[in-house]
Amino acid sequence: MNIFITKIASVKLTFVLLLMLLFTIIVAYNGEFSWVTWLALPLVLLLLNLVAAIFSNKAFRSNLPLLLFHLTLLLTVLLVALSRLTYLDAHVELFEGEVFDGKLAGQKNGLLHQYSLKAGDFTNIAVQLEFTPMVAITAIRSRVLVATNAGPHEVVIGEHKPLVINNYRFYVSRNVGYSAVFSWQALQENSPNLPTETGTIHFPPFLTNQFNQSNSWQVPNSDIELWFMLQPEEDLLAERKSIQLAPPQNHYMVVRNGEDRQELRVGHQLHLPQGILTYHGLRTWMGYKVHYDPFKAYLLATSLLTVLCLAWFFWQKFNQRSWLTPVA
Repeated sequence: MNIFITKIASVKLTFVLLLMLLFTIIVAYNGEFSWVTWLALPLVLLLLNLVAAIFSNKAFRSNLPLLLFHLTLLLTVLLVALSRLTYLDAHVELFEGEVFDGKLAGQKNGLLHQYSLKAGDFTNIAVQLEFTPMVAITAIRSRVLVATNAGPHEVVIGEHKPLVINNYRFYVSRNVGYSAVFSWQALQENSPNLPTETGTIHFPPFLTNQFNQSNSWQVPNSDIELWFMLQPEEDLLAERKSIQLAPPQNHYMVVRNGEDRQELRVGHQLHLPQGILTYHGLRTWMGYKVHYDPFKAYLLATSLLTVLCLAWFFWQKFNQRSWLTPVA
C-alpha cells in the first residue's frame, strides 16, 4: 500500500499530469469544448497526486510552512473545481423602464449551478455616458431601481461597479442603443377588432453603429418581413460631456416593405393587409453582462495564502544561517 501511494506521489507523475493539463486546456480552448468535462480528469489526478505526496513525504509533515503551502495548493484546486461546477456567464438587454423578468440570454453555467434570479429583482431606468473632449467615451453607467425588503431604491452601476443580487453580478457593457416601440393589431375578416399587441424592436448598439441603425421584423402569421431604419434629424452626441442617453426628439422611422418605402413619425400608422402597425416612439436599452462565481473571493484569498506560505518556507530555509557569515 505504501509503495502504491509513493508511486502516486511521484514528482515525475506530477510533471506528466501538468503536461496533460496543459494539453487539455489548449484543446478545450481552441475546440470550444466544455471546460468542466475536459479538465475534470487531469485535475482529479493532480489532486490525488498532491494528497499522496502530503501523506507519503515526511518532509511535508515536519515542516509547517511547506505543509501549509501544499494544503493551500490542495484547497486552491478544490476551489477551482467548485468554481467551474457552479459558475454562470450570461447577458441580458433591458429597455428603459423595463422590469427584469428573471431570464438571461447566452447562458453558460456549470453542472451544479442553481439558478436563483427571479422576475422583478430590478428595473432598468436610464443610461449615462461620460465623454472626454476628444469624443472618446470614458465611462458608462446605468441607473436601476432595485427591489428590496425595505422597498425599492435607486442604484448606479458601472463597468467595474456591479449590481449584486444573490451573488449574481450585473455589469454594464458598451452595448447601449435605442428600441422602437410599436403596437400591432391584426385584422381578420371574421374578427376585425382583435386585441392590440405592443412590443419593441432593438436597433444595433449605437456607440459602434451610429450610422447603421436598422433592423427587421417578421409580420405575425405571414411571410412579410419589414425593414426599419432610425433616422435622427440631430447629432445625438453633439454635447461632448456627461449626458444621459436619451432618444432624439426629432427623428423618423424609415420602413421598407419590399419596394415600398414609407416614413413613420411618432403616432403614425402603417396599414397592411394583415393588420395595422403603430409607431409610439423610442426608448433606450442597456446590455448587461451577468457573472456568477461565489468562490472567486475565496480563491483569491487562498492564492494569497499560498504565496505567503511559500515565502515563509523560503525565508525559513535561507535564514537557517546568517547571510553575513563568511564562506570558508
